[in-house]
Amino acid sequence: MRILNFPYLVYDNILKHLEPSELLLFSFCSLKTRALVSRMRHTPTHSIFVLDRSEEMNYALVDQPEKEEIVITWNWENEKMGGVRTERIKAKYIDLECRITFKKNSNTPVLWCSFENQSSRKRFATSLHSYMCEVFHVKPEMQFKLSLDYMDELPNTNTVRDVTLLDTNFNPQAVDQFFDNFHVTRALFSKSHRLNNPLKNSIKFHRVNNLFLNTSCWLNPSQFLEMDCENLVMAESSLQIRDLISFVNQWLEGSNTRLKTMYVLSNIGIDADTILDHFDSSPWNPEVDKLEYNKPIHEYCEKIWHDFIHREETRNGVLERKCDGLRAIIRLSTAQFHFHVLHNKG
Repeated sequence: MRILNFPYLVYDNILKHLEPSELLLFSFCSLKTRALVSRMRHTPTHSIFVLDRSEEMNYALVDQPEKEEIVITWNWENEKMGGVRTERIKAKYIDLECRITFKKNSNTPVLWCSFENQSSRKRFATSLHSYMCEVFHVKPEMQFKLSLDYMDELPNTNTVRDVTLLDTNFNPQAVDQFFDNFHVTRALFSKSHRLNNPLKNSIKFHRVNNLFLNTSCWLNPSQFLEMDCENLVMAESSLQIRDLISFVNQWLEGSNTRLKTMYVLSNIGIDADTILDHFDSSPWNPEVDKLEYNKPIHEYCEKIWHDFIHREETRNGVLERKCDGLRAIIRLSTAQFHFHVLHNKG
């Protein structure tokens, strides 16, 4: 390649101005180009597999949820492979013959592959991730954004850091199978707006550390009380006042030390006085008992917290659990219920 004949400072400057997708294709050219890309100062980041349509998968880099940058797409619509010129991509972990095109409005490469079977597609996805970890210093733990209709195409792994669930044909068995196959180590974000949410009849997601529900009107009171998350944020909830009171009573009378934040955005309204007057609370001093949130809360709920901070509260107070002295702040407005446990604070 002619670029390699340039002085080091010249091609180093060229590489610094390439997009990640361009660097990826460049790294495929030879062992030397792979080494050049690997030696660059890549900002450590996570990656995510996006499966939102049939016979196509995207691999993206992502620093913040919902802000992924796709670096490569591949599909396996075999009928489009006939009689066209193909290229061979051969690199460590990868050996693939395909046709290469580019998306119209970006430089994102699209690989048209004639994968023979599902296992070969899964191997390619797994190999690509290993390659990205080695060459681009991507963090090893995978992330998924998908409709569960296509989950059989996911790469080979047992654990996944974050999962975003898109609209899916209602199939509770598929949900349970997903959680049997993959251990979600950090966060689950259900982006679906359907009343028949794929999580509706499953109980295997109740202990995910951080659970964010874009629509939760399908969640009934018994499911709500069974939740055992560290952080649970629910929008468009239809829970009644009595359900929220039952939740607080359950926490006060139990021994749950895992919960950190519970946030419910109601679509039917909340009577703050009825809820708070039901309990013996003390005034909350925000200068003493400061609200501190885990990183996933900030990443997935930035707009919610911004709106809540700038919305006038109707009531607030501090509750104390008798069995261990653990305290929690309860904040209420006409549509929002916020329960925040003060861990390690007396």
